[in-house]
Amino acid sequence: MVHYIRLLKPPVFDQENCPPEQVRLSVVIAITTDLGDAFYPGELSLFLGIFTRAGTLRLGPATWKAGTRCLKWHINIKLQHLASRARLLFTCSDSLETDSLELGNVPGVLGAWTDEFTGPKAVFDNIVFRRFVLQKGRELDICEDNGESIARHIWDAAIALAAWLLKHKAKVQQADGKQHCILELGSGCGLVGLVLASMSQNQNCRLILTDLDNESLRLAKYNARGSREAFNSVWQCCTLDWREPQKFSTDQYPVLIVASDCIYNADNIPDLVRTFSYLVRQSGESSKGSVNPKIIVSTKRRHPSEEMFFKLMTKAGFEQSDQDEVPLSDRWREKAGQDLDVVSIHVFVLPVKAGS
Repeated sequence: MVHYIRLLKPPVFDQENCPPEQVRLSVVIAITTDLGDAFYPGELSLFLGIFTRAGTLRLGPATWKAGTRCLKWHINIKLQHLASRARLLFTCSDSLETDSLELGNVPGVLGAWTDEFTGPKAVFDNIVFRRFVLQKGRELDICEDNGESIARHIWDAAIALAAWLLKHKAKVQQADGKQHCILELGSGCGLVGLVLASMSQNQNCRLILTDLDNESLRLAKYNARGSREAFNSVWQCCTLDWREPQKFSTDQYPVLIVASDCIYNADNIPDLVRTFSYLVRQSGESSKGSVNPKIIVSTKRRHPSEEMFFKLMTKAGFEQSDQDEVPLSDRWREKAGQDLDVVSIHVFVLPVKAGS
């Protein structure tokens, strides 16, 4: 499984009790799984990168030790290094590399970035960024909330699906030159949908990010707004309640529907399947039968009850047209020679009946 460097609260600058011409940066870090239910189990060297237009400075390392639940890190920084706009990166990469979304090269520990700031009097917001390299060297920033909550964070299945989609573009890209609509269910921070939008840079793409949680939609809007100029897509973020999918409407229904890590709660599975059925039916009706959306679901199996999803999809008439498995990078397990966790990718279609 992937581990995530998390800032348990915003970093703080303090110019008291430190040498002249310096400032002390204090930060509290945890390195956890996506659900925050386990901490990185081994020893790890951590580095701080300071990125400015003038260049990059690396400080550290600090040591995360086995059994650690949080690390309090205090770093003295010369004021001259904060004279212009800067961003901070907390990472275990001594080369300060941006994290890759290339299938097979996703790092086992993801770094955490701050927003841009100027000078030692800066006050940081309660957010953190994950920065990913996409195709052709382009980068995507995804904003998350700080802290230990599992909500409004990137989860493993989203990273695996995003990497899989970048690898298998032909499975999702449209070749007719028309504007196409992509919809993400339970989008959270919006990683998967925004990666799909980046793949459609030279096409007409409309992206709809949906969730029930207003705070997740706030983050999705923030992330979409930040990537709009780079990815050339039309986007919207809106509420979609799986219990009442008929209340959702749009003037353009999707040709592709994606969802990552949305079947872990068995109580929500029947509503999710009904929502898939509704969206596919509406796409067919609004296009007079010319659109039959693909559904792509990624899941990191956690409970036997998740099998209900596949049974209900079959009962609803969907067929699985493709399936794949994505091993999750895990720095500790790879070092220990242990098997890696996997995320399963499932592609569904609703067969078109003869004469319809």
